[in-house]
This record gives sequence, C-alpha cells and structure tokens, in this order.
Amino acid sequence: MPASSLWVELTQASAPTDVADGGSSGWLRREFAMLPAGDIRNCLAALAPDDSPYRQLIQHRFAGAHDLAGHPIGNLMLAALTQMSGDFQSAVGTLSAMMALEGTVLPSTMENVTLRAEFQGGETRMGETAIASCGTRIKRLSLDRPVRPAPEVLRALINADVITVGPGSLYTSIIPNLLVDGIAATMSGVRAVRIYVANLMTEPGETEGYTLADHLEAIRSHVGFDLFDYVLVNTRPVNTSVATDYARRGSRPVVRDGRSSGIQPAIVERDLSWQLDRGKIRHSPNSLAQAILELARLGRPSILLDSLSVASREAHISAESGGAAAAFSLPSLGQKSP
Repeated sequence: MPASSLWVELTQASAPTDVADGGSSGWLRREFAMLPAGDIRNCLAALAPDDSPYRQLIQHRFAGAHDLAGHPIGNLMLAALTQMSGDFQSAVGTLSAMMALEGTVLPSTMENVTLRAEFQGGETRMGETAIASCGTRIKRLSLDRPVRPAPEVLRALINADVITVGPGSLYTSIIPNLLVDGIAATMSGVRAVRIYVANLMTEPGETEGYTLADHLEAIRSHVGFDLFDYVLVNTRPVNTSVATDYARRGSRPVVRDGRSSGIQPAIVERDLSWQLDRGKIRHSPNSLAQAILELARLGRPSILLDSLSVASREAHISAESGGAAAAFSLPSLGQKSP
C-alpha cells in the first residue's frame, strides 16, 4: 500500500515536568502555577494542518524589550485557556479543536514534577536549567517523586499500531516521559511496532560525545529493559560548513559505533534527508514518515522474525505491503523548546 493511501491517526504525548524551568514556560509556570507549555506547543504545531495559520502563529515569539519579549503566542494561549477552564488538559483540548488538529496531543502526566540529575562526579542538580548548565556527563536522572500517567496516554499506547520515541532531548524530553509510572511498562507489553528515532546531532549540556549506543544505553539503564524493535538512524552526511558551525557549539552528528551492532533493536539506516529549520538541522518530515511507514508494514521483529538473528533482521528490513491505523509519538518532535 503506498504511503499516500495510508490513513494514520497520530497521538503525541509530552511530559509536563519542569524540564522547561527557564524561559517562557518557566515564567508561566511560576506566575500561573500551570504545567510547562513548550513541548506541548511543539506537539500542537507538528499536528496542525499544513495550511493552518495556527502552525506559525503559536510558534511566534514577541520581539522587543517589554514583558512579553520571548514569549511564544502558543504558551500564552495555553495559559489563558488554562485559567478559563481551570485545567491544563482541557486547555490543550480546546486549542487542539481551535487548530483542527490532525491527531491528538496528550500530557503524559497531569502532575507538576521536577527533574533531578546525578552527575558522574557525584553532584546533584534539580531542574532543566541547572542540569543543562552543569557540563558534566549525567549518571542518573529521576523525578522528584512518583507521578501517575494520564489514563488517556496508557489507552493510546495500548491501542496504537506504531509507537515512535524521539527525536528529542535525551535527558529533558525523552527519558522524563519514560519515568512517568506505567509508561515504559505499558510500552514493553504492547504489540505495537516500537521505533526509536535517533537524534541527528548530540546536544550541548546533555549528550556531548554520545554515540547511538550511548543514547540507547541511557534509556535502557533508566527503564531497566529494551523498549524498541527498531532504531532509525540517519546516514546522510552533514554539510561541512553546517557541521563546523554545530561543532563550535559542542554538537556533533550522532554516529553508530561498533557497540551498537549487537544490541537487541534492529538498527535501520536510512537517508533521512535532513533540512535546516531556523538554523537547526531537522529530519525531513517526508523521509522520516516514509521510513516509519516501511517499518510499520514490516511489523514486530519479535513476532515476524523470531528465527532470525539481529544482523539478519537488519538485513531483512524492507518496505512491504500493509499499513497502520494508529500511531503514538513520544515525546515531541524536535529539541527542547521553552
């Protein structure tokens, strides 16, 4: 079945922890006691129809030196709707309806929690801003207390045909979602095809020097088991001038090293045709969607290819007929946004 004929119902979830304790989201959280809006806003923008004026509107930031400078319109709209309804999830639902979203956006938890990181040197810091500015490799990440997942998120995971995780900030987007009680455990037990989309670049303050294996090991060490059937990795070389600019900021391409050849998920290498978006390298939506649909058609390796080794599974992967009706994306697409 060609990709153009597939109907996909997409659900995106994002953890409203204080991973956005700075910038606009942090200010709104302190002033209005609301959950951080940055990642949710990015999910809303990603699911907006291509011709929707809301796609750019909610991402627009006020310029100048006044009190609204730097605030995205979407954050302020979510703050206003939260005050009007008294509930953040209702605010997200209202804005989703206003935008006529092609999918559903769900907070992974409705509880306001704080990130805690323990570093290799033994130091402990609380909150995204402090964590990202430490400059030392993170040893362990945790939430300040156990939190319950939103019931709708667990239902979406159970009913999904495909679950994608990433791309996104490893320690302040991806792992916090998986630390919410029940999220990782539910993912481990579903029959959906589970795909990890590897970041194109490492991230200063979080993953300097990380290879693909380092990213996967960080997730495995925090949840206690392997979660994914496939790992999508970009093979297209980064333009030299772009790579040099990123390197000045301490960021380099995420590469597959020898340690990743024997891990449980099948590593799928694809030309994901990255593109520059506001000065940042992004996956091409069309290339990434096509790769995900190919894996959705192929199905779970553990179900379809039990008799094959990891290496054989990787060699076997190709586009086949079929389709998926429901997809779940965790967390937002892209890097952390305030």
